[in-house]
Amino acid sequence: MLKKFILLCVVSVSILSCTESDDTSRSNDNFSYLPLTVNNSWTYDVATGTDVSSDELTVSSVTGSSYSLISNPAVPAGLMTGVLSSGELTAANGQLIGNGTIGFDFQGVGDFSIDIVDGVLYDQNANNNEELYTTSGTFTETVDGYDLDINYVASTIQLADQSSMTVPAGTFTDLLHSQLVINVSITTDIAIGPISQTITLLAAQDVMVVDNYWAQDVGLVKSDNQLDYMLEDFSALPVSLPVPQSASVLTTQDLTLYTVN
Repeated sequence: MLKKFILLCVVSVSILSCTESDDTSRSNDNFSYLPLTVNNSWTYDVATGTDVSSDELTVSSVTGSSYSLISNPAVPAGLMTGVLSSGELTAANGQLIGNGTIGFDFQGVGDFSIDIVDGVLYDQNANNNEELYTTSGTFTETVDGYDLDINYVASTIQLADQSSMTVPAGTFTDLLHSQLVINVSITTDIAIGPISQTITLLAAQDVMVVDNYWAQDVGLVKSDNQLDYMLEDFSALPVSLPVPQSASVLTTQDLTLYTVN
């Protein structure tokens, strides 16, 4: 009887160990969510309202686990087309790592250009809501005679997988979902009579949120880029500020054609 009890305990522990092993987080290092073979290409429809254009990404060179992409047109309409073609990319340990530039038009303020160095764009093995990368900085933009002091924090975050998604290029399953978030605050000096004071034009807020979806062995299949902001209320001040009071603009980037070898 004692021998049977001991044997039962050993079997139970073995089964429990196997179960716990099966429940560990995924390890997708052998998969590629942006295949890096020369001449692989992806074509996207980029739409902002009724304004639709086309971007094409092509792998131009590969050296080990590092590679470069080029865009057609050279100045693309899609934010992520610009990020992916702005510098060298590295695929390592289940991550896509970028060195380049995040560029976008902040309505009424001007063009934003944020450098990324070893910025993790996705991580196949990260947990849900895990921050992958962050960078911050400050610059000044002069608009209509006002010096706007702009502070930003750009971050990438891994979110829960997307089970299925349909775009013009087809239906894809088990997609990685990563997010790029740009938080911005703006101050400026305003003269009211003989007095000059620094005011907060834009309180810190997420002005840009980009949701990216990556399909295994295919690449980026969809990127939704939402620009939103709301300025402080300065209606009581005798000044005319050079930036629209608010904005809400959605730009979508959907895969239409791809060639992956």
